[in-house]
Amino acid sequence: MLSAFLFGLSLFLLYPVLPDTAQSVDGQVLTWWQLAPAFAIAGVFVFHVNVSGDAHAFSVSEVPLVLGLLFTSPRELVLARIVGEAVALIAKERQTPGKLVFNLSLLSAETCLAMTVFRLLAGDAAVAVPSTWGAALVAVSSAALLGVVVVWTVVCWHGGRADPGQLLLAAGVTAVCNASLAVIAAVLLVDQRAALVPLVLVIAVVIAAYRGYTSLTKRYAGLEMLYRFTRRTSSPARPAETVDKVLDEALNLLRADSAAVVVLPAEGEDPICMSRGGRMLLDLEGFRSGPVADLHQSVLAQSQTVVIPRTTRDPAERAMLARLGVRDCMIAPLTSPGGVIGIIMVGDRLGELNTFDAEDARLFATLSSHAGIALENGRLIERLHAEVSAREHEALHDPLTGLPNRTLFAQQVGSALDGDEQVGVLLMDLDRFKEVNDTLGHDAGDQFLQEVANRLLRSVGTGNLVARLGGDEFAVLLPGIEGAEDAVQHAERIHSAVTGPLRLGALPLEVDASIGIAVRPQHGNDLATLLRRADVAMYAAKGCRGRVALYDPRSDWNCERRLRLAGELRAALAGHHLDVHYQPISRLTDGGVVAVEALVRWNHPELGSLPPEEFIPVAERAGLIDELTLYVLDDAARQSRVWQAVDLDIRVAVNLSVHVLRDTSWPERVVDVLASHEVTADRLTFEITESGIMADPEQTIPVLDELARAGVLFSIDDFGTGYSSLSYLQQLPVSEIKIDKSFVLPMTGNTAAASIVRSVVDLARGLDLRVVAEGVEDQLTLDSLAATACHFAQGFYLTRPLPAEDLTNWLVRRHGRSTRAGARLPLRTPA
Repeated sequence: MLSAFLFGLSLFLLYPVLPDTAQSVDGQVLTWWQLAPAFAIAGVFVFHVNVSGDAHAFSVSEVPLVLGLLFTSPRELVLARIVGEAVALIAKERQTPGKLVFNLSLLSAETCLAMTVFRLLAGDAAVAVPSTWGAALVAVSSAALLGVVVVWTVVCWHGGRADPGQLLLAAGVTAVCNASLAVIAAVLLVDQRAALVPLVLVIAVVIAAYRGYTSLTKRYAGLEMLYRFTRRTSSPARPAETVDKVLDEALNLLRADSAAVVVLPAEGEDPICMSRGGRMLLDLEGFRSGPVADLHQSVLAQSQTVVIPRTTRDPAERAMLARLGVRDCMIAPLTSPGGVIGIIMVGDRLGELNTFDAEDARLFATLSSHAGIALENGRLIERLHAEVSAREHEALHDPLTGLPNRTLFAQQVGSALDGDEQVGVLLMDLDRFKEVNDTLGHDAGDQFLQEVANRLLRSVGTGNLVARLGGDEFAVLLPGIEGAEDAVQHAERIHSAVTGPLRLGALPLEVDASIGIAVRPQHGNDLATLLRRADVAMYAAKGCRGRVALYDPRSDWNCERRLRLAGELRAALAGHHLDVHYQPISRLTDGGVVAVEALVRWNHPELGSLPPEEFIPVAERAGLIDELTLYVLDDAARQSRVWQAVDLDIRVAVNLSVHVLRDTSWPERVVDVLASHEVTADRLTFEITESGIMADPEQTIPVLDELARAGVLFSIDDFGTGYSSLSYLQQLPVSEIKIDKSFVLPMTGNTAAASIVRSVVDLARGLDLRVVAEGVEDQLTLDSLAATACHFAQGFYLTRPLPAEDLTNWLVRRHGRSTRAGARLPLRTPA
């Protein structure tokens, strides 16, 4: 309808309004066949400029139009323009009949309108008269205005959006410039035809320069968007998130309407198929077996970018575009250092006048390469996350039952204690489990424990936590209980569910258990107190009929004992009745002893030999830990001087409590002790625990830094059992970590423990730290540690902690044999 209207307008202006006579300005007349080639050339050499994602076309067709206004009759001018522009539209744009008719009707109407305006304004004036120039500019501008109005109407009619101001500005500037060039050419044609040659050359140079500028601008814009894409995908992300970013950036970078990505599945992973834009170019089924599967597989096999422009004449390519449902497309492989991992496709270049070209292909290949690397990095990050999660799960769960272990239980209890709710802690011990293990074997014992764990899980209810603390000891966390009576009811229900007949194979067994209960706040407000008092209650439950007991202070003989020990420990320190034993730390490469750990011992006159685990907490609570640590440090420094005198070059290690680290005067006291024995600071190592540091890092780290500046070395003791923080580990002046024996002891028969040890060694080496493995009790463990590249070992397999004199003799004998034999010594102490 619009085309018919435009043709009607043309006929109305051409016949009733305009006389069919040539203007013949200054005796010059041009025929239609002279102007038609000019219109055809102008239609072929079109400038395409992308503005806000839309393609705008600009030509110099106004130049022959102005010449026609000046030197040709209206009908010949219309004929010349229709013939010339039709040749260009058919030959270059390959427009469909509908679009061709519309464009020719618009060009006809524009030409007739321009001729009408020009004839009304110019009359028969000469070319060299300014009024003629003005008439030509107004005429061409009127034609341009008609074109903008019609194009804007069509765009809006089809639901699109176009900025009329932007269209008017672009068309107006082009019309004025081209009309001005045409007027200059007309003046020269009349007066100085020879001057047309340099004018044409100037115009050609300007056109070439503009084309080069446009190409450079396009390339720069592509590089800028590619840089933005690289930055956006440089941060590690999961593959699906990376694909999402890649699709968005591909649409913007290539100015395409559709984009899709298929990522081939890696081992143990699912494939990824995502798309953006107007069409679903790719789907997993079509990628594997659809009509375009051969094209996809060819791109994967050859690892090359394929471009199919909309101007292609190849029958196979046109059929491929039809199958894909797009007008043009590009397909590129997603490559990574490991090979091709998928493909990416973009289709339907925005704008009617543009299509994908070789420059787009190069940009697309670069984008796909970056995208492939980003996706591979994302896969690596995902695998690392999975591996870390698996290791974290192994570190926090019991490998036999799958229940949380002691570490995770402690964390969960700590979180529960942060609130104001009442919290119950249950400890359960299986009665006569050792008999089952010894009689039926460890396999039967493991099955027994697994069945008990399953019964526990079924009985505790939601919101409560079950853990295996080790051996046949289990724990239950009851957060948010109503009080002690509620905890007792939970314990009795759990006891009823756990106990009873259990069949292992053909053998019926009876399960019995004892459960102790401690409740916060009645029985304590911290994990250690609640566990200890639940343990007291559990042993009390063994003598109860119902095998369930709530903590009762009257049955806690440890309270009175600890009060007694606190007073007697003060006297033992004053009277030098404590002993310091030393345990060697040996190199795994040659067995050489490099250090010894100072360990305090208390042989109580009435209670006998007391373990440090009993009296050191007493010292901390009684405020004696500073004095006790100085006692051990003084003995270690004195003994270090003795060893130096007999040419034994070994360091001494002393354990340091968090309570000591809160004393800002401690570094000065350490320096004084070392100076009194003429021992240099680099021969002393303080062993500190992760939990000790993390309890109050703001206060303890400055003390550590001051000691480090004095030359003292530091080692993280019991690494892996406390609340770790890698960020703090990097800040600490630590040169060594000690792997806790709870990981070392089972490592030869427990893959989880072995994995943890290897991970700690790898982590330490990455941080340039030495590694000491505690708890070495056999040659197999020693060989396993050596295979992990661990540096040092400590444990009973080397020797138990010995008094200073005995260890000195041991060291001298060992050193002497090594010097004489020149060979590696056996690591175990001779009987």
